[in-house]
Amino acid sequence: MKSRRQARTVALSAIAFLVMSAVPAFAACAFGCSGGVDLFFDRTQYLWPGQTVTWSTEVFLDKGAAGPEDGPFFAYLVEAGRPVGNAPHVEDGVRLGTVETSTGHDPHYFVASVSFTVPVSTPLGEYVVEVCDDPCANRLAYLWGTPVGVVTGDIEARLNERIDSLATKVSNLRWSMKNHAQREAKRSSNVLRVEMAVTEEKLDMRISELERGLVDFEKRLALQEEAAERGDVSQSALAGGVVVFLLGAWLVRERRRNSL
Repeated sequence: MKSRRQARTVALSAIAFLVMSAVPAFAACAFGCSGGVDLFFDRTQYLWPGQTVTWSTEVFLDKGAAGPEDGPFFAYLVEAGRPVGNAPHVEDGVRLGTVETSTGHDPHYFVASVSFTVPVSTPLGEYVVEVCDDPCANRLAYLWGTPVGVVTGDIEARLNERIDSLATKVSNLRWSMKNHAQREAKRSSNVLRVEMAVTEEKLDMRISELERGLVDFEKRLALQEEAAERGDVSQSALAGGVVVFLLGAWLVRERRRNSL
């Protein structure tokens, strides 16, 4: 028996995709207070008219759902695309068999199983196997419908299963590639931020050096001006001091503009 407890984590959107129908909003525990639903299988089962199968799965149960004691419960084969709700719509569907239950590994779980033969008159197409009571007013716990594709035979069934497996691998690969690209982009962004911080720190240090140099230039210029007033310095030296002053003023202006 294959455990399907992982199916309880399947998102509601994935269920809608599997059964190809719209999903309305329900109360908080409509799909089980455990946070999900149970399935016989979490992917499409390909069957053919006249085939006999036995399905079994472990099902979660709480006080908000119908349990085995509320039965009997039956499996129905219905066309895909019907509205999804607390109770399945099995009108015009085919009753496949009685769902048997047995004790699970703890009081909150039980095992549900069903054996049935796909009616030989079933047209090829997409279906869902639903489980509910009679009349169909309640699901069995949170056991949701299992998608079924009725095909011509074993070869087509195995081919479709292979196609589905490849499609899943492609989807997983795309998801992995997208996540990898996002991680690389984030890493590159972090590296860029660090490099920018280092560059800004170096720039601040250089500006501080220039500011100190400017202070020295201004002091020297003042001394030269005093000396010029006393006639101790030539006109050329005074001109050089002016150039130095203008250079320092330009550096300060550039720093202020870059800091904006």
